Amino acid sequence: MLLHFLCIVLSSNCITGEDNSFSYYNADNIGWSRRILFKGQCQCTDIACNCSGQGLSTVPKNLSASIRVLDLSNNIISNLSYGCFCRYTELQYLNISSNNIAKLQVGSFASLNKLLELNLRENKLCYNNLTFPKGVFGDLTSLLLLKLDENSDPSTCENSNYPDDSFANLTRLKVLHLDGLNNQTLGPGFRALVTLENLTLSSNKKKFCNLISLYNDTFLNVGRIKLLDISHCKLVGSAMENGSLVPLKNLTVLDMSYNFLIEMFAFSYVIREIRNYKLEILKINFIRPGYATPFTIGRTLIDCLPRSLTYLEADGCNFISVATKSLSFLPSNLRYLSLKNNRLSHGYYIKELNHLAHLEEIDLRGGNLNDFPDTLFNGEFQCSQSENSISLQKDFIFKLPPKVTRINLSIYGLSYILKSLKVDPNNSLEVLNINNNYFPFLIGPIAGLNQLKSLNLSHCSVKNISDNFFMNFSSLDQLFLGHNTLGDFLINSHYNITPFIYLKQLTRLDLSYNGLTKVYRNLLSGLNALQELHMEENIMWDFNITIDHMSNLRLIDLSHNQIKELPLHVREHIDNLTKDPKKEILIDLSFNPIRCECQYLDMILWMVSSRAFNPAFENYMCVYPDGSYKIIEDAYEETLQYLNHACADNYSVLLVVIFSTLTMIILVIAGILYRFRWHLRYLYYAAYLKVKEGHHNQETRSYVYDVFVSYAHQDETFVVQRLMPELSNRGLNVFVHGRDFVVGHYIASNILTAIRESRKTLVVLTKNLINSTWCNYELQMANMESVHTGRQVLVFLIKDSLDITDLKTDLLYHIKNNTYIDYPHGPREIGLALNLFWDKLSLDLKN
Repeated sequence: MLLHFLCIVLSSNCITGEDNSFSYYNADNIGWSRRILFKGQCQCTDIACNCSGQGLSTVPKNLSASIRVLDLSNNIISNLSYGCFCRYTELQYLNISSNNIAKLQVGSFASLNKLLELNLRENKLCYNNLTFPKGVFGDLTSLLLLKLDENSDPSTCENSNYPDDSFANLTRLKVLHLDGLNNQTLGPGFRALVTLENLTLSSNKKKFCNLISLYNDTFLNVGRIKLLDISHCKLVGSAMENGSLVPLKNLTVLDMSYNFLIEMFAFSYVIREIRNYKLEILKINFIRPGYATPFTIGRTLIDCLPRSLTYLEADGCNFISVATKSLSFLPSNLRYLSLKNNRLSHGYYIKELNHLAHLEEIDLRGGNLNDFPDTLFNGEFQCSQSENSISLQKDFIFKLPPKVTRINLSIYGLSYILKSLKVDPNNSLEVLNINNNYFPFLIGPIAGLNQLKSLNLSHCSVKNISDNFFMNFSSLDQLFLGHNTLGDFLINSHYNITPFIYLKQLTRLDLSYNGLTKVYRNLLSGLNALQELHMEENIMWDFNITIDHMSNLRLIDLSHNQIKELPLHVREHIDNLTKDPKKEILIDLSFNPIRCECQYLDMILWMVSSRAFNPAFENYMCVYPDGSYKIIEDAYEETLQYLNHACADNYSVLLVVIFSTLTMIILVIAGILYRFRWHLRYLYYAAYLKVKEGHHNQETRSYVYDVFVSYAHQDETFVVQRLMPELSNRGLNVFVHGRDFVVGHYIASNILTAIRESRKTLVVLTKNLINSTWCNYELQMANMESVHTGRQVLVFLIKDSLDITDLKTDLLYHIKNNTYIDYPHGPREIGLALNLFWDKLSLDLKN
């Protein structure tokens, strides 16, 4: 009765705090969303109260006595007085982290015999017997988790030690977080923690873990623990005794990461002593300094690893290779291997990966992996690096671990043209991430990845894909090609190129952020199972792509483009999909300049009526004929009212008026021309003679070059090795863009300069030139020069045999109205006929 009375009296003087990392509860499982009650500055439900960050200096005394969760973190509590929690006897989770508590006393946690978790991290509790008097945790008979880390700051706490007697009452404790103290052991009092399984001495704030040395008796009294986390400390390899981990016979998880001065040799000596323990998870990330000498993983290190390992992380250890015939000695049950942020180079070990029989996932992100060379070194020395591509052996078959399902090689410094590669089909690979590398050309084919379901090639600067690259990826379900440079490839490619035609099982295709402006209609041929198409964040002007074969479409994301409307065939297919009430489909055209004009009224009406669009049309735009635009906020209601009024059906009257007006104008012009026909003829020929005289004067001016050669880059061999030498030998000064363009100038500027400074422009007409954008530009500029100056500029050398249907109208016009000459083929090409051809061409270009 006396104790109960004291609890009631003293509860008004209690002080509390808050923590950011409460482990077992969150807003969902304590019911914040169900009912919020405000008790002073606290937010409460029936079972929990959140009083964090309220500037509290005492424990609120008017909260429900039945609460089980109390969060007092991030306040200004500096002391926990006797019995301050006596009112809350049902508490199971108490968070007092991030306060100013500097001392505890016996009775601070009186009546909390049901408490399961106590968080006192980030206070000012120095580790000593004064701060933690014996019996301070005596009331916490049910406690399972205790967090006391980030308290003992060495700059303010002198002569710190682990107050082991204070922990002796926590006989049910399973998880304990402490700061790492140097040259201190966990004393005999910790032997009473018979259920302790998890001991964490790690600290993300480096100043709180000063565990420089490990001694043979450091963990002597916590031998039952299964998890030891000593990461982010200051461990030094030379200060670690070889038997320091020997007492931990039940250890299954060990994390020594981010102790940069351990080094591999010291680690191997320490880990060797527990080689036969049942350790399953080992993390040794960044246990070597970044400037350390590159290290080869050899048999000596591998033999030291515990044989029961299933999970191994060794990131950032400056590994460069694996010694020959070493991989087979890794623990046989290893399922996960992470070697991120290393600098692994090619080596013979590549041929030994299949020895890792149980490996399921490999993560090699970061570093640098070279291509597979003809000769593989044995791993005992470092090879010099080469920037040139190295070809694979013709008979090389890449063998993967048979059970590996995931490989991550993202951000790995790979920089190659992906050509033919054979992979042993005896593999289970399903996910391959090789994003954030440099693969400009995807040529292939790649054989053997028959079970691959996800391939990530985003951020790889891909600018060309061959038709055969994906021919063996029959099981591929997701393909990520975003953030590449496929825009020019899809504009300039032949219409029959269908790089995705073999991907019959593909359900998701990502082509976002590729600079696409226009794509050919059959680009997505073969993608019958496609469900999601991502083409957002491009600069596409239209979406004239065939999608009729895609009966399972659920999403087409075309946001952030320049699309003003969708073609009729696309709209019709989307309408067919929406007829099935069980199918959900979404078309996203947000942030596109949808034209709000009479011409596009049917597009807006279709959007509003189709269930394929978000009815709110959030972030949709409307662009008017005068170029102004606005963001739609009323689902196009006002826009439709305006257009329905402005686009009334007066088209028939308008057409009659236009037709009558044009007929009258044509008749008047015809009468005038007939009346003055002879006078017009005279004026025409007089002007023609004057122009000819001016043209003769123009021809007398000097030019820097005799001829500028316009050709497609695929025909460069003919121009450089045949055409240019023949013309040069006959005294002509030839301008060739591959040799004479000024570096750093705009291409268009170089072209115009070449045409103006050359007497003639010789167009080497081939099939390649017809499809070249820049060659077409050169042709138009030469024609404008001819019109502007009145001189004859264009000369055509017809090299290939072309069908008239292959020629565009403007090109055919130029050929018919300018000089052209055929390049001799067959038997005529040798001997005198060819010499006569070059003589004739040179003479024509000079005159």
